[in-house]
Amino acid sequence: MKRFVESRRRIVSMVRKELRQLLRDPRTKPIIFVAPVIQIILFGYAVNTDVRDVGVIVVDQDRTSDSRAVVQALETSGHFRIVETSHDANDIARALDRGRATLGLHIQPGLSEELHGGRGPRIQVLVDGSSSNTATIAQGYANQVLTDALLQRLPGGAPSPPVSLETRAWFNPSLESQYYNVPAVTGVVVFLMSLMLTSLAVVREKELGTLEQLLVS
Repeated sequence: MKRFVESRRRIVSMVRKELRQLLRDPRTKPIIFVAPVIQIILFGYAVNTDVRDVGVIVVDQDRTSDSRAVVQALETSGHFRIVETSHDANDIARALDRGRATLGLHIQPGLSEELHGGRGPRIQVLVDGSSSNTATIAQGYANQVLTDALLQRLPGGAPSPPVSLETRAWFNPSLESQYYNVPAVTGVVVFLMSLMLTSLAVVREKELGTLEQLLVS
């Protein structure tokens, strides 16, 4: 018990000494008190992950009041913006590849019949996954908006969501991790190597004494 009390006293004394040392140096005070506040403000308010005005290409092959209501619900939700309409499903791939749209909505024929016939209607949503965060959020928004729109068009409601979104991975369809990890690791390695080489160069110049000559000059 006595040893435990002595150890606790040493720890408390060390903590007090370190706090006094930190507060004694005026250069560390902004780092301790100002930097966290700025980071909290930036990450809490300036960094916004909400998705707004996502470009959508619509291919409506059903052309009924139900399909038009679905498209209107998507556009009036505030998260999506219809940038292009077409009757050819192949235009979705071209719009996503060329960056004209981020999300493609394909309404197949027979939507109204399936909806009022008690069967789950088929609606395909294709999302550009080059920005994974935007794609994930946009997919979730689309799922919620389309589900609510179809439930409103269904007489008497439905016990379960009548829409099922189908997501296709066009790049790396087998979802092999190395195709995603290698580019990311390459960027991290280049970043770390730049820091290491810069640090080694500064230390080497200090060892040779040329750093002081550079500062004096």
